[in-house]
Amino acid sequence: TIQDGDIFGVIGMSGAGKSTLLRCLCLLEKPSEGQILLNGRDLAALSGADLRSARRQMGVVFQGYNLLMQKTVAENVAFPLKLDKYDKAAVDARVKELLELVGLADRAGSYPSQLSGGQKQRVALARALASKPQVLLCDEPTGALDYNTGKAILKLLQDTGRKTGMTVLIITHNSALTAMADRVVRVKNGTVVESRINPTPQPVSEIEW
Repeated sequence: TIQDGDIFGVIGMSGAGKSTLLRCLCLLEKPSEGQILLNGRDLAALSGADLRSARRQMGVVFQGYNLLMQKTVAENVAFPLKLDKYDKAAVDARVKELLELVGLADRAGSYPSQLSGGQKQRVALARALASKPQVLLCDEPTGALDYNTGKAILKLLQDTGRKTGMTVLIITHNSALTAMADRVVRVKNGTVVESRINPTPQPVSEIEW
C-alpha cells in the first residue's frame, strides 16, 4: 500500500522483478492475478476508454527515456497534451512551465540527439508531468547517469513530489533512495522480502552515497 504524497522506493538486484512491477502498475503488462487499486478502483479490471482515462492519472519515466527523436524538446513535452486535445495556448503555457521546472527552458528547440543523458531524463520527467498525474512512476531514473547528474534528478523528483503532493514511486539501485524516501520495499524473485518506513526522510542535497 502506497499512501498519497509518499516518495516510495523499490530496490532489488537486476532481475528481481522491479520493472515488471512498474509495468503492471500502469497496466503495460496485465497481471495474471490480483488487483491494482488506484483510489479504490481496480485498474486490472478496466479496458478501452476506462483504462486510458485511468492511465492519465499516472505519469511514467522509463529507463531508456523513450523520447521521440524527430521532435524537439518542447514537442516531446507537448505530445501527451496534444493527444488529450488541449488547445494550443494551454499546451504552450504548460510546456513553458514544465521546462522551467526541470531547468531546460533554454533547450526547448533542441532535439534529443543534442542533449546529454541527464537532460534527456529531465525531458522525460517533464513529459510525464504534463497531464498533472496523481502518481509518478520512475524506472531507474538515475541508472545511466553519473553521480552528480543522478543526484540532481533524484532531488528534482523529491522536490517535485513534495511541492505538488504527488505520489512518486522510484525504482533504482541507488542507495540514496533508502534515506530520501518515506518508505522502501526490497524485492527479490518477484516477492517483497523487506518493507521499511523512514520516519525522517532526508533532502537529497544532504545525502552522500
